[in-house]
Amino acid sequence: MRAPGNRRRTVLSAAVILGGLCCVQGNASEIKQLKLDVGPSGTRAELVLDKPGAYRLIPLTNPERLAVDFPASHLAPGTALPKPTGVVTAVRSGQPVPGTVRLVFDLGSKVKAIPTLVEATPQGAVLMLEWPGDGPVAKVAPEPVALPEEPRIKAQPDPIARIASQPMPASVSTPAAGPVAPPIAVAATPPSGGQNAVPTSSGPADAAVPKVVPQIGMRPLVIAIDAGHGGQDPGAHGLNGTREKDVTLAIARELARQINATPGLKAFLTRDSDVYIPLNHRARRASANNADLFLSIHADAAENRNARGSSVYVLSTRGASSQRARWLADKENAADIIGGKRVQDPGNTLTSVLLDLTQSGNMKASEDAADHVLGGLKRVGNNHKPEVERANFAVLRTSDKMPAMLVETAFISNPDEEKRLADPAFQRTIARAILDGIDTYFSRQPPPGTLYAARAQAAVPAASEPPARSGIGGSR
Repeated sequence: MRAPGNRRRTVLSAAVILGGLCCVQGNASEIKQLKLDVGPSGTRAELVLDKPGAYRLIPLTNPERLAVDFPASHLAPGTALPKPTGVVTAVRSGQPVPGTVRLVFDLGSKVKAIPTLVEATPQGAVLMLEWPGDGPVAKVAPEPVALPEEPRIKAQPDPIARIASQPMPASVSTPAAGPVAPPIAVAATPPSGGQNAVPTSSGPADAAVPKVVPQIGMRPLVIAIDAGHGGQDPGAHGLNGTREKDVTLAIARELARQINATPGLKAFLTRDSDVYIPLNHRARRASANNADLFLSIHADAAENRNARGSSVYVLSTRGASSQRARWLADKENAADIIGGKRVQDPGNTLTSVLLDLTQSGNMKASEDAADHVLGGLKRVGNNHKPEVERANFAVLRTSDKMPAMLVETAFISNPDEEKRLADPAFQRTIARAILDGIDTYFSRQPPPGTLYAARAQAAVPAASEPPARSGIGGSR
C-alpha cells in the first residue's frame, strides 16, 4: 500500500524540483560585457551584468590565476573576451557545471586582487576586480573569438572543479549593491566615449616604467584629498536635487581608494563623513599629516545650464586670471559664512605680503602639478577651461608646505553632468584621470626617498654615468 503513495510523493517531488529549476533559469543573470584596462593604480577588470547576483572568487597558484564563478548565469550572445592587459596575461571562460559561468584570469605574477566592488545601476550591476602594482606587460594574444551563449567545456580533468565544489572559502564575496555615498541617486552608466571614456596613460612618465620593489625606509607620497563643503554647507544643488557635498565625498573616497592601490602613494581624507570643516583648517590637516600634495574636490555651478567640463585652479594672491575665476573664488570662500565661521580675508597690505611670501615657493610646484592633473582630465573629455586658472581661494591659502589645487570636476548645474556626477562609473573615471595627473607629476619630479625616486634612478641607463677619468699619471 505504501508503494503508490511513495510513487506519488516521488512524482510530486520531481515536479517541485523541475519547478525550482525553471525558476532558477528564469532568474538567471547575464554577463553582458567584460573590460580590461591598466593605469597608475594597476590592472582593472569590469564585468557588466544585467542584474546583481552571487559570485565566487577562487585564487589559484602554480601558475597564478583567479577564477570567478557565476552560478545561475550565462554569457550574452556575441560576448568577446578582452585582450591581455597589464598583469592579466589571458582571459578564458568555461562552464564547470551546467548553469555556472566561469571566467579565469591568468596572471603574469603573484599579485592578490584587492577587495571586489559591486555597484548597482538601473541597467544592471558592475563587478570590479583590481590587481595593484605595475605588473608585467602582457603580450598581445590573437583576437578573441566571440563566444556562443553558455559555452560548454568538454569532459576532461578540471583542477578547479574540485575546489569549486567544496564549501565556499573565506575569500568568497557577496555583492553589496549601492554607490559609495548613499545620499546620491545612482544614474545609468553613460555610453563610452567623451567625458566618460576611461583615461589612457600617455607621455614619458608612463613609458616602460621600471619594476621597483618598495624598500624599507621608502616613505609613501601622501596625497591629501579634500571633499568640498559638508555638514551644514551643502554646496551647490543640481536640478534633480543632487548635492555638491555628497558628490565631492563620493569622488574623494573613490580617489583615495585608487591612490591607496597605487604603489608609492597613500591617501589622506580631510573629511570622510558629512561634517563641516572650516576652510583654513583643511590644508592644515593635510600639513599635519605630512601631505605632499593637496587637492580640493568640487562640482561647479553656473547660471548657464549648458556650461560643462572640468577646471583646475591654483592660488593667486595677486588677482584672478579671469572674472569667472574671481567669481568662483568668492563663491567658494563664502562656505565659511554658511558654516558659521568668520571669513578671514587677507585684505590688509601686511597680511597679503606675508601670505605672498609663504606661498611663493609653492606657486610653481602647484602650477606644474595642476597642469598635469588638467592633462589627465583632458583625456576623458572636454575641459571647461583649457588652461589652469588662478584666484584667491581661502581653502588653498594655508597650503604653504605643499603644492595645492582646486579641481572642479563637472557642472552640477548642468542636468546631463549632474547625472554623470551621481554615477559611480563617472566618479571612477574622474578619479582615475586625477590620479593619472598625480602619477605623471611625481614621476617627472620625484621627491627623494620615495618609490618614485627609486624608479627614476632605475630608469637612468648606465651609459649616462660619466666615464672614469684617465690620462697622464692614471686615475687617482
